[in-house]
Amino acid sequence: MRVEIARHDLHYALQHVAAALLSRPVQPILTGIKLQADMRQFTLTCTKLTMTLQYQLLSSSNSLEVTQAGSTVVPARYFIDIVRSLPEGIVSLELIENTILHVQAGQSNYRLATMNADEFPESNHGEARSSFLINNGELQAIVKQVAFAASASEVRPVLNGVSMSVREDGSKLKLLATDGVRLASRSSRLHADDSDSMPSAVVVEAKHLLDYSKMLADSAGDTQISFSEHGVRFATSSFSMQTSLIPGQFPPTDKLLPSAFSTATAIMLDTTPFAQAVGRVSLLAGNMHIIGLRIGEDDAELFAASPDIGDVTEAVTFAERSGEAITVFFNGKYMKEIVDAIDSEQMYVRLTGREKPIIIETTHGHDTYYILTPIRSAY
Repeated sequence: MRVEIARHDLHYALQHVAAALLSRPVQPILTGIKLQADMRQFTLTCTKLTMTLQYQLLSSSNSLEVTQAGSTVVPARYFIDIVRSLPEGIVSLELIENTILHVQAGQSNYRLATMNADEFPESNHGEARSSFLINNGELQAIVKQVAFAASASEVRPVLNGVSMSVREDGSKLKLLATDGVRLASRSSRLHADDSDSMPSAVVVEAKHLLDYSKMLADSAGDTQISFSEHGVRFATSSFSMQTSLIPGQFPPTDKLLPSAFSTATAIMLDTTPFAQAVGRVSLLAGNMHIIGLRIGEDDAELFAASPDIGDVTEAVTFAERSGEAITVFFNGKYMKEIVDAIDSEQMYVRLTGREKPIIIETTHGHDTYYILTPIRSAY
């Protein structure tokens, strides 16, 4: 293998695949990055078995020239540090006797011991059964607005994921995440699809979705999402991720909504001021993050108190109000994360009772909604 590549492009590719590296891999080969060159392209691959990230650079580019095909696996930690430290310009990569990678740039020459590329695990989740296209910018938005609500606890692994489903007519993709206390749901229209055999719902690791979406630099481009029996593949023209599905049944959530939208009390708020107010009141909410929302006949306020520290109240300005006077308590940290994810200038808070789910909606309609379980009693 002999490749000449612009240092900027090589560093950029490494940034895309590094998220698949484990800090404590179970196999030595998983500490490496697979480099594979042919006369058409140069491919970098990292895997942690449940997720594989791959970045491809085309040899037709002015910043890449492949003069000899081949493949190898280099120690990721050292290779990334080396490329990061090199000056801008052309980096030469040459595999010597299949055991040493010679890295040369400017006056710097490195020789790195390599591993056998044949031992590098291949991602194979089976043949794709269905696929569709979604705009990169839209995918980034819906992942950001939903994935934060997934659980960080290992008690129920299925809740560490995001449920993905496509409407039967193939027109919409729905993402859903919950940790048992809060729930986030967002639907997005698909502008092209081939989803005749799309399963009713699959569950994908939330962190994997976030890692992929953060790396989508071309917001105007598209991602093809392909479903197979055991995994999902997300791919743009140069960057791809294959991830295993999380086994298990995602908890049913549809029954939460019919009664929830028959709200007893509702207010429409400006999103950013409300997020800021929740943040300020949370300063005195204590370790349990408990704050209250009181909606009166003509006014509303947020409040919190901590023993031996003090208390706080802040008036809440609303654009619309309907229903009965009510007071509810909730986790201010969770509410702040929900409101920060909302992409509309205004939002609705709908209350179904003091101890019943709190519904947070955007003004875009029911395609985006959040549910937060209230706290039964505070003080």
